[in-house]
Amino acid sequence: MRRTALAVASLAFCATPAFAADHVVLAKNGPGGRHFEPSPLTIAVGDTVTFMNDPAGLGFHNVKSDDGAITEFRCADGCDGVGSGNGDASANAWQATVTFPTAGTIGYYCEIHGGSGGIGMAGSITVGSAATPNVEVTPGSVSGSAEAGGSATTGFELANTGGATLDWTVDTSSTGCVAPVDVPWIALAPTSGSIAAGGVAASIGVTLDATSLTPGAYSANICVHSNDVAHDPLTLPVSFTVNTPDLIFENGFDG
Repeated sequence: MRRTALAVASLAFCATPAFAADHVVLAKNGPGGRHFEPSPLTIAVGDTVTFMNDPAGLGFHNVKSDDGAITEFRCADGCDGVGSGNGDASANAWQATVTFPTAGTIGYYCEIHGGSGGIGMAGSITVGSAATPNVEVTPGSVSGSAEAGGSATTGFELANTGGATLDWTVDTSSTGCVAPVDVPWIALAPTSGSIAAGGVAASIGVTLDATSLTPGAYSANICVHSNDVAHDPLTLPVSFTVNTPDLIFENGFDG
């Protein structure tokens, strides 16, 4: 299915997704003959490309997507179908921005000096899937034991094996992690952070506090929330055993 790109003249830039990048492609007269530069170009889904008539040597050009392209555009002094501008070839110092919302390869050309399918003054843009973070938690559960009135310390690590920055927070829940309910006997530090793609894993300290607990077995969850939408939230089961303190009598013997 074809999708017409949202393309705008330089004075009315279109909105783009958060973290989208803009790339500049020049319509050049030379040296090396008439061509688009850079080409080929690889971008991510949601990125924009600003096509410009090269200010170092204005030519009579426009830019038009190949026949049947998944993202369609025809631009110069504006773009067809957007505002009052149009994509007719022009020798003005024009520039126009096109958003590429769909993965795939889009060819384009100057209608005056090229043709669809890579003929003459032509170029191509490959739109790849946007990089995403990927959260991994080690180990997959937390456990500890302590005497009543005492505490135990343990922890876990968060790693990012994806291609984009991971933003994370952690909290606790006595029920599920979709709607966390605070657990007073679990303390976490730190509780938020970011890990760049390929960055060092984050170490999260866990304190299990038996100060207000009677002897017995307790369970809850640690919840990891992040911008890894495929794994948000992650649930780490927590088990905590609170033991009866040993009794020591005045004669030094255990009771």
